[in-house]
Amino acid sequence: MNSEEKICQNCGRPFEWRKKWKDNWDEVKYCSKFCQGDRSKEKLKEKILSLLALRERGKTICPSEVLNAEKKKDKKEMEQVRMAARLLAYENKIEITQRGKTVDPLNFKGPIRLKLKI
Repeated sequence: MNSEEKICQNCGRPFEWRKKWKDNWDEVKYCSKFCQGDRSKEKLKEKILSLLALRERGKTICPSEVLNAEKKKDKKEMEQVRMAARLLAYENKIEITQRGKTVDPLNFKGPIRLKLKI
């Protein structure tokens, strides 16, 4: 990540400097107005960490465990959990894994597991 790129504090994705931010780039935390207005990730991050704390050291959870039965089938809700997991991975609190191997928070597709950083 270069100095002209930041990680969105809501969705966990990188975004680049834009001309409209030339006067306040140091204060910019979100990639878009949508992300700026959405604060649901904090609750999801807390839920992920609390579920992981209940597991034995080194054990994982599936992101779907964070949601109730109704929301598990909603792709948008699942993506919200994945975004929260990305943020926790950037904060160095968890690892996102596939088949037991840590994956890059930006470049994963398919089923993932989450585990506390040891």
